[in-house]
Amino acid sequence: MSVQRQLLEILMDGNFHSGEKLASSLGVTRAAIWKNIKILESKYELDIHALTGKGYRLSQSIELLDSEAIIDKLTIKNVIPEVETFLSIDSTNRYLMKKVLSADLQCHAVFAEQQTSGRGRHGRSWVSPFGGNLYFSVLYPFQRTPRDVTGLSLAVGVAIVEQLEQQGIESAKLKWPNDILVNGRKLCGILLELHGESHGPFAIVVGVGINISMPENAAREIDQPWVAYQSLTQTPISRNQLAASFLSNVLLALQEFERDGLAPFRERWLQRDCYMNSKVKLQLGDREITGIARGIDQQGALLLESQGQVQRYYSGEIHLRPAK
Repeated sequence: MSVQRQLLEILMDGNFHSGEKLASSLGVTRAAIWKNIKILESKYELDIHALTGKGYRLSQSIELLDSEAIIDKLTIKNVIPEVETFLSIDSTNRYLMKKVLSADLQCHAVFAEQQTSGRGRHGRSWVSPFGGNLYFSVLYPFQRTPRDVTGLSLAVGVAIVEQLEQQGIESAKLKWPNDILVNGRKLCGILLELHGESHGPFAIVVGVGINISMPENAAREIDQPWVAYQSLTQTPISRNQLAASFLSNVLLALQEFERDGLAPFRERWLQRDCYMNSKVKLQLGDREITGIARGIDQQGALLLESQGQVQRYYSGEIHLRPAK
């Protein structure tokens, strides 16, 4: 375990800790403590107070994600993935896609306190400040063909919304194809990537980003309306418990989808469709189409009624938004 990780595990309670005691606990010099405090401040953008005679403390306490704690709290028992946690990583999806490319196709989940190159759809960046939100990806080996996974991101969205509902957040809705909104503001995004042969077993990587507690300095970087989980509930939050709960539901959804496809999820998705029977706009490159959203079909395609005709649109370079 790195000195920075050990230092954070001591400081995460938000109390003052003297440099002398920190150095003694970690078996390093006080100069090394000061150096690593500066790294924590610059690399992870943490606000650490230093006071002569008292030592160092984080401006607010945090709960670091822990792989053993997450595994211990999983409610799914028939699939126990390997779970890793990182203080910082470029992208949890990218990390697991490298494993897929190396033919390491074991069920695997990765959580990060911070992503330096987090991604959403269409290559957009995902703002990923340290220690507040949940960023995780799941590698899942499928025993079906790639053409059988149409609509998988919709099933994952249903799993996450249903978990939110279990936690008392019943205002979360699904936006086709892979966003979760609360009152029109984004709470969660899903990014699906796959690799394998067209006629044989392959693997998918599902990336999930959920706003839990967004720092003000990071919030200024977001270019769309957003909301954080913390603002939607009065219940104290354990990030490790949340991580385990969302991971359990995503794994259950992957198993159910592998067995039965989109069929058992479709009605559940329609019940939570934020634009159902509403006027919307579709942006397809240079074209813009206005119509009435009519939900999704059996393959997960968006149904749009325009000029008396219902057309199907599949995920890709498509932007969906409400029409004014």
